Amino acid sequence: MNRSFLLGAAVAVGAVMLVPGVAGALGRAGRPLVRAGMRTGATAYDEFRKAGAEAFEHMEDIVAEVREEMEAERAAAEAEAAADAQTGPEDDVRGV
Repeated sequence: MNRSFLLGAAVAVGAVMLVPGVAGALGRAGRPLVRAGMRTGATAYDEFRKAGAEAFEHMEDIVAEVREEMEAERAAAEAEAAADAQTGPEDDVRGV
């Protein structure tokens, strides 16, 4: 902590202790500020939560698409392997 902060804090504490009613006035004046800050924080939290939920939904959609593509590729490979197994080596036109 730097020195000017400690000095300012000490002056503020001293003023609160020396002047009766200052603490109450600060409390009354600070309450609207605290409420405004809390309201802003709650609004920001809701917006970030919504944005996160939307991002999660987009990722789920992408994952589902990739899985569908992989399943289609796997099914095509299995169909090709089954077709190759049915034709047998004598029908191989590659000449290998």
